[in-house]
Amino acid sequence: MDKFILLLFPIIFMIHEFEEIIMIEKWMNKNRSDFDRRFPRIAQRMNKFMDIDTRNFSIIVAEEFFIVSILTITSVLTNNIIYWYCILTAFSIHLIIHFLQFVIWKKYIPAIITTILCIPYCIFAIEKASYILTFKELFIYAVVGIIIGAVNLLVMHRFAFNWYKKGQ
Repeated sequence: MDKFILLLFPIIFMIHEFEEIIMIEKWMNKNRSDFDRRFPRIAQRMNKFMDIDTRNFSIIVAEEFFIVSILTITSVLTNNIIYWYCILTAFSIHLIIHFLQFVIWKKYIPAIITTILCIPYCIFAIEKASYILTFKELFIYAVVGIIIGAVNLLVMHRFAFNWYKKGQ
């Protein structure tokens, strides 16, 4: 696979994350009560995630970017796309979730602009990976990437929430 496609991923990832970093706190402050009113069951479960500030959100993004970069570089240096593909599929699911949030919310959410811009890259990159990996491998590594990505995100949000509370 063309190394450029792999090396483009950390850049695509950060472009998306910059929109979230820049907009998330202001958006949360502006839309929190509307969110709580429209989605009370979800809001109750999401309270810890909703209290995050820009600084702590940036810490989560920095940790994720470190992982994305290390796994991408490892894939490039070893000529093995498995690590890269795992994180790419986790990111792709992340984008799909943002798109669904946008459809449900019916107005701007942080990250929707870059979600729309990043989805074509993900489709193209996954299509290229399909020439290297079997369907079974594509599926298994996607599941592995999604599980590891979800666990990491939950752990980092918990870490950031605890750090946020200590700073209060």
